[in-house]
Amino acid sequence: MTVTTHTPSVSLPISVTTGRSVDPRPLVIAVLAYILGLLTIAQAVSWRQAALFTVGTMAGVVLYHAAFGFTSAWRVFISDRRGAGLRAQMLMLAVTCAVFFPVLSGGEIFGQPVRGSLGPLAVSVVAGAFIFGVGMQLGGG
Repeated sequence: MTVTTHTPSVSLPISVTTGRSVDPRPLVIAVLAYILGLLTIAQAVSWRQAALFTVGTMAGVVLYHAAFGFTSAWRVFISDRRGAGLRAQMLMLAVTCAVFFPVLSGGEIFGQPVRGSLGPLAVSVVAGAFIFGVGMQLGGG
């Protein structure tokens, strides 16, 4: 009995971790969307905001690939009784508080004013919350 397999005309890179073919199209689309967003923000607002967009994007990529999500840490804690993710979250919150509380009480850092921001609930807040929720679902929580 002879088994023939169809070889695709486009060779895809092989993932080192799984040994399966990886489709590069989502990465290409994501990079193009990032570049479009970067250029749009730089032109419409400033390069400073575009730099912040880059920092946020890179932090998101790192957190996504590290599977460092709030719900995933709780899920692993409840299902596998491993609390490393929860301890990492508590450490992150403690370091954030230790850094930002003195900065907020001082009112400035590196010569720039710093303060808490309060504002009314607006359409932009609701839209941002919706987009955040969609991103959390797509990212696995």
